[in-house]
Amino acid sequence: MRPLKLKEIIKATNGRLVQGNKDSIVSNISIDTRTIKPNDLFMAIKGKYLDGHSFIREALQKGASTIIVEDIRFEYETWKTVNIVQVVNTTKALEDIAQYYRKQFKPIVIAVTGSNGKTTTKEMIAHILKEKYKVISAPASYNNNIGVPLTILNLTDDVEMLILEMEMNELGGTKRLCEIAQPDIGVITNIGDTHLEFLFSRDNVAREKSELLEFVSKQGTAILNADDAKVMEIWTWFNVKKCLTFGIKQSADVYAKNIINHGEHGTEFVVNNEYPCRLNVPGIFNVYNALAAISVAKVLNCNLKDITESLAAFKLPSMRMEKIKINELIVYNDAFNANPQSVLEAVNTFVKFQTKGKRIVILGDMLELGQKSAELHRYVGKHLPANIDILITVGEQAKQIADGAREAKISIKKIIVCDNTESAFKKLIDICGENDTILIKGSRLMKLEEIVNKLSKHYH
Repeated sequence: MRPLKLKEIIKATNGRLVQGNKDSIVSNISIDTRTIKPNDLFMAIKGKYLDGHSFIREALQKGASTIIVEDIRFEYETWKTVNIVQVVNTTKALEDIAQYYRKQFKPIVIAVTGSNGKTTTKEMIAHILKEKYKVISAPASYNNNIGVPLTILNLTDDVEMLILEMEMNELGGTKRLCEIAQPDIGVITNIGDTHLEFLFSRDNVAREKSELLEFVSKQGTAILNADDAKVMEIWTWFNVKKCLTFGIKQSADVYAKNIINHGEHGTEFVVNNEYPCRLNVPGIFNVYNALAAISVAKVLNCNLKDITESLAAFKLPSMRMEKIKINELIVYNDAFNANPQSVLEAVNTFVKFQTKGKRIVILGDMLELGQKSAELHRYVGKHLPANIDILITVGEQAKQIADGAREAKISIKKIIVCDNTESAFKKLIDICGENDTILIKGSRLMKLEEIVNKLSKHYH
């Protein structure tokens, strides 16, 4: 982070200096006391589950020299050397600081949104571009009104490409992120059944994603999935002068032909009938992610031959079809997140993997589906492929997956319903044998990776 004077931060946030020196220098901003360093600015963010105001004392004890708060809940007079700024809303203050900071730099900003594949697409773009440019990309899934500002605050003068991931669960949310980030290139991977608890319908999901397109249409380039009808529909809502499409089924500017699925060993295909490409990560859905990344690189005048060769060395982020060998078991940890489309894609990919033992699928609750939750869980159950040996569901809502599978009379040899990860682990230990292959997938809050951790401890 380039240093800022505290008075710049006060101006950007319309804050009130409670005490301290407005000419103090701020060189790093933190919202997490676990990583705070001496002289950092600590922002007391009020989150859904945690309130940063409860950690102010810890931040000060670790050496924070400046704090930004909504409420004065502690005896600040005893910390006479600490700068204290009060704002109406600390989350908005973080956004405002990032918006101010972003204007100090001139990188090309690439923003990726969509219901599925955002993080992998973002990582693929970064993987390709880092060979030619100085790149900063969002760590993990820093994709909301906290993560995007924190990523922007990593900008320095030598950064040429800033790659962001955007995901909000309310109309107007992506628009606000765009106002902060000022993207030049906007990628929409697909539109599916995500955040229905807050957005209520897939049409509203499309509207939320379209906010990126609305912003980019004014000044930049849109990268769109030609095979997704909803994506192509929102294209017609705006006057997008610069657009590149990608796809497999429909005519597109960047397309894949002659696709060969090698199961767990990845896929190979030919880009635009000319450039062979090998992905060493599984799933046809990753071909789409690769095509989106290739499209971005093409807009930036990268050589297609170099792009496709670069992708051969790409590795998936953790908890995205992450292959883990535990004793004689093979576990695919895809537990980062889940919605109906991504679950079925993952399972259909998984059942094509070769195995000497049983195929065991563990599926957890898919969250934020609102009133359609039961219907969509049951839909997943009804559309599971037949060549699963054992299905284990985890969580109250995932019971509907089991019910759907039974209703569809899918020839799964055994269906087990569990309330939590501990129960699922115990059942798994009872039934799994040497050479079995296991897929684990569920929404982030279900923390199904705990099953992987328990397996590792059990066998070691």
